[in-house]
Amino acid sequence: MSKYDPLARHLSEQQADAVTMTFSQINDLLGGTLPKSAFEYRPWWANRFDGNDAQNAGWQSVGWETQDVDMKRRSVTFARVVRNRVDFKDAPYIKPLTIEEAKQGLAARFMVPASAIEITIRA
Repeated sequence: MSKYDPLARHLSEQQADAVTMTFSQINDLLGGTLPKSAFEYRPWWANRFDGNDAQNAGWQSVGWETQDVDMKRRSVTFARVVRNRVDFKDAPYIKPLTIEEAKQGLAARFMVPASAIEITIRA
């Protein structure tokens, strides 16, 4: 369990495709554990795919990326990168995915660029 799970959970519950939050709101959501570097260094908010930082895995693992980070106003906008989200527990029917949607979903799940995902269909 990551200390960033509450942020991931919060984002996964959003209906909008973009959510702007202040650093203070995120800090409160995390129980006051947002590190000082998040308030001071823009790179802390980077979308990375190398697996070196836990914070970006929190938002990227649920299909979101940081889009706009305003260090002066201390706010960040998260944008959904995985579309057509389905709540499986309530869905009697699961909509088929396009290849592109599947690639985007796998890329977000494994925190790699979509260009690194190759899907082969064998008949």
